[in-house]
Parts: sequence; C-alpha cells; structure tokens
Amino acid sequence: EYTRIVRFQKALAQMQHQTGKEINQAQIAYASGYADQSHFIREFKKFCGYTPMSLLKVSNPYSDLFANPV
Repeated sequence: EYTRIVRFQKALAQMQHQTGKEINQAQIAYASGYADQSHFIREFKKFCGYTPMSLLKVSNPYSDLFANPV
C-alpha cells in the first residue's frame, strides 16, 4: 500500500511540473513507476476519485493537493 501511495504522489508532482503544458499521461505513468497508462489511470482514480485529466480540470494548481511527495 505504501508503494502505491508513493507512486500516486510522484504522479501528482509530475503533473504539477507540467501544469500549463500538454500532459502526456503515458510518460507520467512510466516515470512514476506504473506498468502502463491504464494501470496509472485506474490507480489514480482509486486514490482520489478522478482520472488525472479530470482532476486537473477541477483543481486549483496552487492548492495543497500538489504538495511535495513523500
């Protein structure tokens, strides 16, 4: 479970650094340690209830959601 949380936080950090740019979910998935993009999206939704792209649409980039990873 801890590993899944760390991967999720890494993905959030990657997304934060790409704010304002086109986000490549496959690259974020690979860089965060997910097996593939679909696994990344499924795990992401399990943790926060949103897909990565949906979360970016509804979140404020300056919120504490994008805190430093563990």
